[in-house]
Amino acid sequence: MNNKLNGLTKPLRLGRLNVKNRIWNSPLWTRTASAEGEVTERTIAHYVARAKGGTGVISTEGVAVDGRHTWVEPQMRLDHNRFAPGHRRLVEEVHMYNVPIICQLHHAGMFGNDPVSPSGIPCQDMGKIGQFIEPRELTTKEVEEIRDMFIAAAERAHEVGYDGVELHGSTAYLLEQFYSPHNNKRTDKYGGSLQGRMQLALEIVRGIRANCGPHFVIGYTVVDCDMIEGGITREQTTVFAKELERAGINYLDLQTDGTYETFHLVTASAGYRRQPLGQFDKTEYYKSILNIPVVTRGAGQYNPIEWNEAFENDRADAVRLGKQMLADPDVAGKAVRGDLEDIRSCIKCGNCLFSGEISNWQLSCAVNSGCGRMDKPVTPALVSKNVLVIGAGPAGLEAARVAALRGHSVTLVEKQEKVGGNLYIASLPVSKDDLMKFAIWAEKQCEKLGVTIKLNTEATAEMVDELKPDVVIVASGSNPLVPPIKGVDMPHVVTAEDVLQGKVKVGNNVVVAGAGEVGLETADSIMENYEIQNLTVVEMQKEVGADMSPLDKAMLFHNDSVFPKHMRNGLKIVTETKLQEITEKGVRICGKNWNEYEVEADTVVLALGYVANNKIVESLNEKVSEVYVVGDAVRARKIADAVYQANYFASRI
Repeated sequence: MNNKLNGLTKPLRLGRLNVKNRIWNSPLWTRTASAEGEVTERTIAHYVARAKGGTGVISTEGVAVDGRHTWVEPQMRLDHNRFAPGHRRLVEEVHMYNVPIICQLHHAGMFGNDPVSPSGIPCQDMGKIGQFIEPRELTTKEVEEIRDMFIAAAERAHEVGYDGVELHGSTAYLLEQFYSPHNNKRTDKYGGSLQGRMQLALEIVRGIRANCGPHFVIGYTVVDCDMIEGGITREQTTVFAKELERAGINYLDLQTDGTYETFHLVTASAGYRRQPLGQFDKTEYYKSILNIPVVTRGAGQYNPIEWNEAFENDRADAVRLGKQMLADPDVAGKAVRGDLEDIRSCIKCGNCLFSGEISNWQLSCAVNSGCGRMDKPVTPALVSKNVLVIGAGPAGLEAARVAALRGHSVTLVEKQEKVGGNLYIASLPVSKDDLMKFAIWAEKQCEKLGVTIKLNTEATAEMVDELKPDVVIVASGSNPLVPPIKGVDMPHVVTAEDVLQGKVKVGNNVVVAGAGEVGLETADSIMENYEIQNLTVVEMQKEVGADMSPLDKAMLFHNDSVFPKHMRNGLKIVTETKLQEITEKGVRICGKNWNEYEVEADTVVLALGYVANNKIVESLNEKVSEVYVVGDAVRARKIADAVYQANYFASRI
């Protein structure tokens, strides 16, 4: 398939720079720096992979201007000359691909390891609903020191060869905190009026322009609205944007709506479940009032045809991709060439947010195992082998794809009528259909690579005897857990899979057993799609959604358009409660303090987890010398685990 999109390569200048296309890498945390904040080989590999993939501009993740106030550890730093050599190597390698690189300068403010802010206003900790940070108020002298640190870091960036810097003025970090009327209640020159709240940012921009010269690119990231009561509005950002242009910035970057406290709202264009796609309507407005390029984050809009239309109609000057460029470092090159069906789409699972920001891990991507791991290309095998892959879920598809890329002859068998496995089931809850994009893409890639795909075919020992494979990869997935409790075989007892697939209809009174991700999302789907009287979710543990990402939980439980409506429809959630027995009229449960009682139910939905389906392995060990078990066939886990394990073994056959 080739679908040439000319708008993607319309001429665009950024200061003195001619930008080759309008698809840019967006700043996104990688946590690949050393513990001290040095650029590492892993950092360089990450950005070089995206430069090699054809992006128009590389923007680094936030680089700390003050090592005492970093956001996460590790975070890249540029607050001392000792960090310059690493940045110099990063710039040199990105420039090898004729791609400009912009250094994003950052101060974490109240989200840092030493929380500070303009006025000490408490804020909600990111991803931790109900937990609050109480930052210390900065003195005027400290604010002036921070201003000088931004300018000094920009000078170092200029010296090592960066094409420009971008000031991170959104996402509730320090510069946005100063601009926000919600967070800034100061009475000195850096607060009070709108002019006072803009003062710090304008002084920084003017200082960088004066010290780095007229041709050094300066960008600034803003939000149209932070979605906080008494916070930033479009009217204020309009004035701010015009002032930034007068101060000397070369482009305005429009971050997605909201802050870490409001990204989960369904009205935010942050690119997750239930949220609107893209924000070209907003960039169109800012283009109408400014004379400099206005760029936008993808905000969940990952369709190159939509980008092209926006550029053709002058609604935006560039789209910056974070999560999508993690999923496919070559997305820009593929889009420019028109190879749209070869783009590995982001599935909006939130794994990158959890791994790269919320947890103390390193960035990873559920569908791109190379992300955060040097982005190494698949290498050809020395000896071609016959490989049998059992199961066409995410693990099986990835194993078949990578094995074929290495030059092996691959047969993929799947007992169902279509590929996807449990990924298909996971895509059925409200607004999760993007998950299946990986299976669709992987199937197409396997077909192009010559993989023999046999659907409606169950793997057996006899099949293995017939095919005589050199290697077998068992990716047979997992099955819903059905516990051995009294009454579980009654006709009104169904699995979450049955409900999500529409194989059964639920009654007026429903009990969902299990409040993990599957149980909660099934309950959510029932409340959205059925008119019922009561729905009770029963969970043995103290916490609900323990296996969910914090953002998914926040989107489910802290949205006025979702959770309160469910509550009005009769939703109840009971924790530390065990399902004892299923009866004809409902369920008998044992709650806290061993209190037993019955809940009426004409439908009982089992969402108690999954158990590995790997019985065939025993019959393989005597027939095949090389057998690997991957994904849920080992134990039920996340998509990221299944894809990475499959990629790992297939890359070594």
